[in-house]
Amino acid sequence: MGGPDVVEKPTGAARRMWYDTVAHGHVPAVRAAAASYGADRLLLGTDFPYQSGPRLRRAVEFLREALPPEQAEEVLTAGARLIRRHEA
Repeated sequence: MGGPDVVEKPTGAARRMWYDTVAHGHVPAVRAAAASYGADRLLLGTDFPYQSGPRLRRAVEFLREALPPEQAEEVLTAGARLIRRHEA
């Protein structure tokens, strides 16, 4: 259990956080994250800053292979949605 001043369950707090999709090609990990937290809480992750070229394309392809199309698009556009939300 939590401390006496904690009013939110850890599962509730976890659903407010954002998670990257670095799974090193492990499809069950990405699917479990989408099922546990929602695809709307996942962000494209590459495990390398400023990833480009074939490795970035592979990270995007991996999401499209691992998740249903609507969830994959949700993950791939989450960063832009998050930025727009904070610009307002």
